Amino acid sequence: MPNFTDLSDDLEHPAVDGFLSAVDRTMNSNTLLLKLAVDVPVTEENRQAVLHDFLRSTPFEQMMLAADRRRDWYNLSDDFGGLPPERPLVREGFLATIGPLDRMGFTARLRWMLCEAFSPYDRHLAVADAERLVRDFARRLLGPDASTWRFASVAPDFLRSTGYFSGEEPLRPVYFDGGDCDTATFVHRDRVGYLLLTNGSP
Repeated sequence: MPNFTDLSDDLEHPAVDGFLSAVDRTMNSNTLLLKLAVDVPVTEENRQAVLHDFLRSTPFEQMMLAADRRRDWYNLSDDFGGLPPERPLVREGFLATIGPLDRMGFTARLRWMLCEAFSPYDRHLAVADAERLVRDFARRLLGPDASTWRFASVAPDFLRSTGYFSGEEPLRPVYFDGGDCDTATFVHRDRVGYLLLTNGSP
C-alpha cells in the first residue's frame, strides 16, 4: 500500500481560498480541498487503486478533519448529542469510481460550480468574475504547465450521506447529500495529487 503525506499547508493562498469560498456561497457547499504526496508515481493506469488506498488510509481521515477545521466548518469533528463521531469517515462498500476528465473538462467543472450548479440562494457569479477565480485557482494548483497534470471525476459515494435526498438515517459525521451538487475531483501529476470535494444542497 502506498504511503501518503499531507501537503495541504501549500493551499494557504488567497487564490485557493477565494475559489473555495465562492463555491461555498454559490452552491451552499462545505467545499474541501486536500493536497497529498504519494510515494509512488500516480498514473492513469493505477490511480483508481491509489485513490482507494488513500481513502482508506489514516492520512485521509486526518487531512479531512484538518481541512474541515481549517475552513471553520467543524462538521466532521464535533460531538453529536454528546456521542463521539463514528470512525472511519468513509462508507462501507464505497466504489469511488473514476471517470475520464481532461484539462478543459476540469476548468469547465470549476466554472459550472460558480455559474451553473444549483444555487439555492441564487448566488451565481458573473461569468467574468468566475473566470478570474477559476484561472487564479487553477494556476495556483497546477503551475505554469497545466498540460502535465491528469484529471478525473470521482463518484461521490465514499463519505456518509446526510440523507437529505434519500431519507436514510444519517450516521454522523456526514458529508455528501446525495444530490447533483455532490462532486469529487482528483487531479494528479507524478507523486502529487489534489482531491476537491463539494456537497452543495438546499
